[in-house]
Amino acid sequence: MARAYDTWDFLDRMNFNPDGSMKPKYKQRLLDNGMSSSDIAFAEGQKKNEVRLFEEREQRYIDRYGIPFSEWEKQGKMSQRELESRQRKAIRNGEEISSLPLDIDPDDYYDQVVS
Repeated sequence: MARAYDTWDFLDRMNFNPDGSMKPKYKQRLLDNGMSSSDIAFAEGQKKNEVRLFEEREQRYIDRYGIPFSEWEKQGKMSQRELESRQRKAIRNGEEISSLPLDIDPDDYYDQVVS
């Protein structure tokens, strides 16, 4: 699975760890340049939140479509036909209605599961 770190530019990679925390040298450089500790903590928090949201999206796509968002995006996004194919396969495999790739009427779902 891809990491948010893999999508960052050179400067972000140089200044932040993969978990979104600031590297100590970068923190010190910001302090030396007059940035307040609270502003540094805020910037670090934003980067950590970016990482958290990225990881949640990756997991959501794995749960829903069977592949991470980054892979889905590389493949040029799935067509409706591919999503429907995954839906039929998930129903055949007895997946819970809440984990299906597409919304489905519960009656239709249960009709397909029973047959």
